[in-house]
Amino acid sequence: MKKLTLSYFGSPDFSAFFLEKILNDSDLKKVIDVKLVVTQPDRPVGRKQILTETPVKKVAKKYQISNIKYQIDIRNLKLEIRNFDLALIYAFSHIIPKDLLNAPKIGFWNIHPSLLPKYRGPSPIAYPLIFGEKETGVTIIKMDEKIDHGPIIAQEKLKIEDTDRRPDLEKKLTDLGFLMFKKLILNNFNNSTSLSINQFQLTPQAHQNATYTRLLKREDGFIPLSTLKKALKNEPLNFEEMPPILKEINTWKLEKRSSLEIIYNYFRGLYPWPGIWTLLPNGKRLKIIDMNFEVTSYKLQVTRVQLEGKKEVDFETFNQAYRVF
Repeated sequence: MKKLTLSYFGSPDFSAFFLEKILNDSDLKKVIDVKLVVTQPDRPVGRKQILTETPVKKVAKKYQISNIKYQIDIRNLKLEIRNFDLALIYAFSHIIPKDLLNAPKIGFWNIHPSLLPKYRGPSPIAYPLIFGEKETGVTIIKMDEKIDHGPIIAQEKLKIEDTDRRPDLEKKLTDLGFLMFKKLILNNFNNSTSLSINQFQLTPQAHQNATYTRLLKREDGFIPLSTLKKALKNEPLNFEEMPPILKEINTWKLEKRSSLEIIYNYFRGLYPWPGIWTLLPNGKRLKIIDMNFEVTSYKLQVTRVQLEGKKEVDFETFNQAYRVF
């Protein structure tokens, strides 16, 4: 029985979850053979800088996929990958060389967790949360040489719940993206014939409506202490008091948002890393581990914090000791 040969590109945990779903799905196992996995190299992690494999590499090894390559090997993959039917990318965060894009028989597909052309770039799950969007979604595109620019193969929306944080949305969007991918494959692949890109309707994106994200960094979580205090009291914020990402992007979406909504949405989008944090008058960093937004009383509450060099504690215990808030 002829199967669709697939090379998979990805690195983080939710990409690993997607790969594992492909490898475990009883219907897809009949028609797909994952022959190659490409991921980021092992990296030192934590205070002890222990060399650690990416979650995608761990899944590949778990399912005995022996052909594992690193992103540094991409330019040397052309001869190998032209024998594949499809290359699938989900959260790979590395540009694919133009001459490689058309090497697989039906090209490179990208599972992008936003409603393209909105939120192109490396942080499409965090940004809708940061801006308090009510919906997002998944777009599957055939990749071209520009970032998240190629024509749309499929797109579906997903409602964002008020309680969703980034890990929640990562899982929901991964589940949705998998179901969309599975439907595309099972509806179009006949194991007696080759799959052709001509079987799919390709819709150009409305590029004039494109918005962009960037890679998150630790400094993005900084909230001035005065801003945090204002939000907890629901006092208005001016532009200079906004968190860093909101200063970089047109803030028209925030004009009708209260300060507590702005800061809570920022927390949801940056949770759990880099998280939001502030600097105390003594210069020490205080990380906000958890906070709640009570809709009924319209109140923002910090519930757990961690002072630099200390263990995390509940907020009341911290404030009784340091009297900062």
